[in-house]
Amino acid sequence: MQGRTYKPLEGLHQHNFNHLSKTQGTARERRRYLAFAHIQDGKSFTEAAAMVKVTLKALMTWVDRYRKNGIEGLREQPGRGLKPLLPDKDLDAFREAVLELQAGRSGGRIKGRDILKLMEDKFDLHPSRSTVYDTLKRAELVWITGRSQHPKANVADQEAFKKTLLKKSMK
Repeated sequence: MQGRTYKPLEGLHQHNFNHLSKTQGTARERRRYLAFAHIQDGKSFTEAAAMVKVTLKALMTWVDRYRKNGIEGLREQPGRGLKPLLPDKDLDAFREAVLELQAGRSGGRIKGRDILKLMEDKFDLHPSRSTVYDTLKRAELVWITGRSQHPKANVADQEAFKKTLLKKSMK
């Protein structure tokens, strides 16, 4: 039993799919190009699907996308993967809230748990701590600093101590 026959693909020979499969895009895109290279070489859809180790249904989805949108239909489409907990439209408000929280501190830096509490209270989100740090990175608020100074630290006394320590160690 042969199965259903499909219309041949039009405009297939306008592109060098063999070259595209070696040079362009992500691994998923290269796999699509490789399947189309096999079709271009005269293989059936079933054979091409078997050669790139995908189901016939997946290959036919690619064929439909190619028929509708041409070569652009084989490229990666946006929207894959998990969406961020805090939408992009709220990033500015989040950034301002974090900076305001830091400015309100009398000493030291805010911590992940402080920002977690802020996200729960102000944005009604309940993220994990790793999500807090990912959100900080998206908001471009990742900073690496040296050890902060205690608010009651006396800088002059510390410098004097360093000078006397150096004199004692040189003797």
